[in-house]
Amino acid sequence: MPKVSVIIPCYNQGLFIEEAINSVLTQTFTDFEIIVINDGSNDQYTKELLSSYSPEKTKIFHTINKGVSAARNLAIQNSNGKYILPLDADDKIGSNYLMEAVNVLDQNDQIKLVYANGEYFGALTGCIKHPNYNEQTMLKQNLIFNSSFYRKIDWEICGGYDESFLTGWEDWEFWLRLINHSNQVYKLDSSHLFYRIVSDSRNASLKNEQLKIVEQQLYLKHISKYLEYIYLPLTHLREYEYLKNEQSNYVKYKNDIYNSFSYRLGRILLLPFKLMKRNDK
Repeated sequence: MPKVSVIIPCYNQGLFIEEAINSVLTQTFTDFEIIVINDGSNDQYTKELLSSYSPEKTKIFHTINKGVSAARNLAIQNSNGKYILPLDADDKIGSNYLMEAVNVLDQNDQIKLVYANGEYFGALTGCIKHPNYNEQTMLKQNLIFNSSFYRKIDWEICGGYDESFLTGWEDWEFWLRLINHSNQVYKLDSSHLFYRIVSDSRNASLKNEQLKIVEQQLYLKHISKYLEYIYLPLTHLREYEYLKNEQSNYVKYKNDIYNSFSYRLGRILLLPFKLMKRNDK
């Protein structure tokens, strides 16, 4: 029985999935299996690839399109690993991710979730430095990648991913049910997830109206937690944080102008005219 099951839902991502799978096959920790779910792809290239593709340690299942939550749940139901690592079909992981995460989980039964920092690649590059887990902050924003480790038994106890979350944030909602205390979460310092940015990625294309709907869905499902710490719905919190950020940017912009060489030079040049105006009075 493998120790880790890497779960990869795939919907029309045939161009990228080989890269994702290869990043798992080249891990320094080798006691794993890969479960791929073809989530009703209608892209011809993806369908043909997944019909004939047979990399080592990999099982491929086909289903009608039901969304990423249902695809992950189906994959986990068919998995044999003690630990679960979801991976999006267009992302990839660093070669030591499994080894480092498994070491943490093996040594501490209290840890329910292991996550790491990451890097963007593709249309955008740069480091992704996640803050340490904080319960109140977690209610305002998702601090943890979906590609994080947890125990299969905890997935069973939680009831899996909520399949009604069809437009995003199914992982955030799952984390809110999985974690009860900060001592159940462990963050690896290294960057282990490589998160691909494409123009039509699922997160990038989440429209504002869809965002408001899923915010309300998340808030209402976990309303007891929100009322314990925060009284505003998520939509208002997001707008409030935006306004605070805009105010901070304005103050910085104003200070930058006041401290600029051209502004100070202008004040010096205008000083004689100001003195003349005062003397006229």
